[in-house]
Amino acid sequence: MVGFNTLFDDLKSGHVPNYAFIAPNQCHDQHGRGSSEVGTGCSVDANAISQGDAGLHTIIDAIKASPAWKHGQNAIVVVWDENDYGSDPNQVVTIVDTNYGKHGVTSNVKYNHFSLLKTVEAGFGLRYLNHAGDDNVRAMSDLFAR
Repeated sequence: MVGFNTLFDDLKSGHVPNYAFIAPNQCHDQHGRGSSEVGTGCSVDANAISQGDAGLHTIIDAIKASPAWKHGQNAIVVVWDENDYGSDPNQVVTIVDTNYGKHGVTSNVKYNHFSLLKTVEAGFGLRYLNHAGDDNVRAMSDLFAR
């Protein structure tokens, strides 16, 4: 586990792992925080979405500017973690951006969090963990098509 400074240094050098899970800090996760909960440099709820957008933009720009993005088959997957708390089934936005294949693809397939896990595991030739191996869990192959 490393901080964002290390991540940005690694991206600049092109020395990155084969898989990286990047989670925003509480200033940039788009969850509102009360004024007593924000850390140094964080603002309160009114700017939570814009701070999150700016943080995501910075990270994605750094990934795409990295020498590593230009080689091999790379993907950025952005997943939001919850819906609007409505009565409809929980649906979250997931964006997949690759440096290969088709772009602008929209999927109407209903996936779940285990679908993403199954997709990553399949991509690395790993055994499926937990419910990722269930027959009703589909890999997100249409979003990673060439």
